Parts: sequence; C-alpha cells; structure tokens
Amino acid sequence: MTEHQSMNTVIHAAIRRDLGRFDQALSAFPAGSQSRADQLATAWENFTFQLHHHHSDEETIFWPALRSLGADEPMVADLASEHARMLEALDSAGEAMKAFKADPSAENAAAARTGVAALASTVGDHLDHEERDLEPFAVAQKGSAPMKAAAKSVRKAHQGNTGAFFAWLLDGADADAARGLRQEIPPPVVFVISRVAGRRYTRTVATVWA
Repeated sequence: MTEHQSMNTVIHAAIRRDLGRFDQALSAFPAGSQSRADQLATAWENFTFQLHHHHSDEETIFWPALRSLGADEPMVADLASEHARMLEALDSAGEAMKAFKADPSAENAAAARTGVAALASTVGDHLDHEERDLEPFAVAQKGSAPMKAAAKSVRKAHQGNTGAFFAWLLDGADADAARGLRQEIPPPVVFVISRVAGRRYTRTVATVWA
C-alpha cells in the first residue's frame, strides 16, 4: 500500500500507471491497425503533456520553494539532472511513437515499446529517488508559507487544464491514489471538475484504455 501524503505521489502513480499501460498496449498491438495506433498516439500526447507540466512545476515553482526552506542543494541538483536524462528518454520514445503512428507495423510497435520501456526505467529511478529523499522533507514543509504559495502558483498556472488533470489522475487510479487525491482536494470539487471539465479527457483518452 502506498501512503500518499501529497499530490506529488498521486501524480507519480498516474505516470507509472500510464507507462505500464503503454507497455501492455504495445505488446498486444494488432499489427497494421491504424485506428489503434491513432488512439495510442492521442493517449501519448496527453501523457507527455502531463509529464512535462509536472516537471516544469517542480523545477520552476516547487523546488525553488523547497530550496528556500533548506532542502539539500546537491540532492535537488541530482534530481534536476535526472530530469534532463528523462527528457532525452522522452524525446527518444516520442520519436519511436511518431514513427509507429505513421506506420503501425509490428516492427514499429516493437520499437515504440522498447522506447517506452527505456523511458519507464529512467522515470522510475527518478521517481523512486525523489520519493525517498525529497518527498519526506516536502511533506514536512507542506503547511509552510512558501509551499502554500507554490501550490497557489501551480493552480493559477494551470487554469484550463484542471479538468483533464483530475480526470487523468483518477482514470484507472488504485484506491490508495484516489484516496490520496481526495485528501488533497475536497471530494465534491474533484467530482465536479473531473466529470464536467474533464469530459474531453474522458471522451478522447480514457476510452483508449477502456
């Protein structure tokens, strides 16, 4: 059981879940199916969008706040360097997914799966590192003024994406992750935003995994 004490680990759970979904979908891909390749490309676009925004929020908003509160600088610098390696792996997997969409052959599906697996390994190592070494400090500082201001800045920066974000977090979430989200955001707010503002995600992305 994962004890989610912040939104950060709830997001991490969604990232890990999607990477597992892509691996399974590509391993079972019906060679030559353009419709299925297009579906997976749509889900990939959402995944990369959410991943980029999460890491940008960390680098430009949350990590500066944690540094101001005394987070270990060498450790945060290591995490930042891991972000750079993840971007390289994401770009490589993205190119493989682009080729796969253009020509959904068995060979390209296998290449895309290899790219996603490499990305999953790089991302998994980073998430484990962050959860082990930075997350406890971040949770301890969650009620501080800098962290409250950081959370407010993120909400302001992502107005218009909140519905898709919540719908994505909940799509296939296990009970612990769903509970963690509702501990951070009032359940009625989660319900309304994910069901109403998240309708486009539900219609175009969630159906890929149904």
